Amino acid sequence: MKIRKLLLPAVIAAALTVLIAPAAFAQQDPQADKKAEDAKKAEDAKKAEAKKKADAEKKKSGDRGVEPEEEGDK
Repeated sequence: MKIRKLLLPAVIAAALTVLIAPAAFAQQDPQADKKAEDAKKAEDAKKAEAKKKADAEKKKSGDRGVEPEEEGDK
């Protein structure tokens, strides 16, 4: 009877350890978060630069925002 009284808490503790341990080791690396954030910033900067160039090219060409007619509309 004493063995059962000792074995039951040990089994419960082992089961809880098996359930909790993977969650403790699954934490994401903080370096990975920083790398992803830096990559997003670089992508946003590229998009902003491309937009600036397009706007500058539009002003340079004298485009006033009027779309040219397509041949099918005539």
